[in-house]
Amino acid sequence: MTAREQAAFNAGIETARQMAMAAAVTLEVRDDAREVRQQAAAAALQGLASGLQAAFLTSPPEPDPMHRVMATIAADPANSGTVECPTCKGRLTWAKDSGNGHIHAQCETSGCLRVMQ
Repeated sequence: MTAREQAAFNAGIETARQMAMAAAVTLEVRDDAREVRQQAAAAALQGLASGLQAAFLTSPPEPDPMHRVMATIAADPANSGTVECPTCKGRLTWAKDSGNGHIHAQCETSGCLRVMQ
């Protein structure tokens, strides 16, 4: 395998790993996240991500700052709050939608990060 092919392969594995972790976080913030099937699905996705990393990636990737922010918000029992913006280090104000549990967030810095899950 050429260096270019190896880089493309690694990028594909890393993308699959990140998508599995994003799907796990999405399940963890759902209203029904405490149900056994949702916990099992989230654990399976986390296992998939760990397995992809262990089997195919030679060095652990840098943690995605946005994933850390979303995981922090998901773990917070409050319905709204603020965290440090991973882009500009300003304040990222967030709220969980009462209807579907999705996270909405916006940085205080004009033109910076806005998220709607």
